[in-house]
Amino acid sequence: MTEDKGLELARKFCGIARFDRYLTDTGGDFGMALSLCKWNHRFAGVLHEQIGYVEICVRNAIDRQLKSLALAETGYKDWTNPQHMPDLVSKTVKGQIRQARDLAQQEKGTSRREITHDDVVSKLMWGTWSKIVGNAETTEKTEQQQALWRAAVSGAFPNAPQNEQGRLSVARNLAYLRSARNKAAHFDNLSTVSKHKRRVINASFYLLSSVDKSFTHGWFDASVLRAMSRERQSILQQCPNEGNVIDDTSRESANNMV
Repeated sequence: MTEDKGLELARKFCGIARFDRYLTDTGGDFGMALSLCKWNHRFAGVLHEQIGYVEICVRNAIDRQLKSLALAETGYKDWTNPQHMPDLVSKTVKGQIRQARDLAQQEKGTSRREITHDDVVSKLMWGTWSKIVGNAETTEKTEQQQALWRAAVSGAFPNAPQNEQGRLSVARNLAYLRSARNKAAHFDNLSTVSKHKRRVINASFYLLSSVDKSFTHGWFDASVLRAMSRERQSILQQCPNEGNVIDDTSRESANNMV
């Protein structure tokens, strides 16, 4: 197969805009662009795996606190049940919980087994947990989340400040990891995420340690992210047209000039 034919097929497979970004990053070298594209897919898998550990940890930590809130307010721990849903939860994520219940019901199909609280929680997306914490701003848009933080959610992060500053810190880190995870889910170009791998690592460790300091060991593996980032740099350094290659350093310098 000729290089022109290979390029035509790659653009058809990946989309012109998506694949041409890799061509730009490799100075127009098709072979290296293809290697970079495949690296991007592998890196997306690594991000999913590592950020997934943080999502599981955060989900279960918040779930425990909302169970306690529901028990105190309604006498039942099942906070995803409309009959036992705490008022602040209802005001914040009622719609997301309803969608999760519908998904759990669909998955159950014709089975006679009743869907459980855990069934519903497993269907809640990362965005739901982010919305429970709220945006990293102290305005009327986050009044419900501020109240919910004070009432319960702050207890999910006992090693973070328990005041509004703590909520803002948790919110910022959740938002960044959610953004990186969404880019990976759509197989977007992850060069910026790779370049800022330290931010992914720091955000992950902040959230894990805020829940339980022992969770920073044995789960999230920062070395995998670092190794994948080095692999990308290695691909770029092999490009024969390396004088035209925009590596992470030169890209950062260019961005600083804008």
